[in-house]
Amino acid sequence: MEVCLTDCRREHEEVEAYCASEFVVNGIVHDVNTIHKGMRLVTLLVNNNGLYKMNRLYITPDGFFFRVYVLVVDALNCSKPCPDFKLGSRYIVMGHIYYRRWQLPAVLQEYVRGHLRPGDGLLWSGSSYVKRFNRRRDRKVQGAAYTKCG
Repeated sequence: MEVCLTDCRREHEEVEAYCASEFVVNGIVHDVNTIHKGMRLVTLLVNNNGLYKMNRLYITPDGFFFRVYVLVVDALNCSKPCPDFKLGSRYIVMGHIYYRRWQLPAVLQEYVRGHLRPGDGLLWSGSSYVKRFNRRRDRKVQGAAYTKCG
């Protein structure tokens, strides 16, 4: 139980997280669906300015915004979701791109079938960055975009 809280509160350095991530966006939480215990599918609405780093992230145009789907896999035995997404709040999200079924343990694959497509985002607790959006963090992330990741 303590691992859940420590991992969730762990401070990530923006440049380090940016370099380690395959996608970086900032967006407003539009929807959160629990797929299974410890697994949530989060829909973010992102505008052009919120697409910092995309690689092969699958985005769906939706009027002025783009929809980005992100599967959040928490530690399964944590009592509280980590990170805890609130509807209508804006977050900076850094994570990986879901490519194939082998990225997820076999026990979880059956639950995501029909919910997740290759190119959607994937957040694992401990290997991703999720923080509430503010101008200071936004500036740090935009600065990270001009850093040589090595």
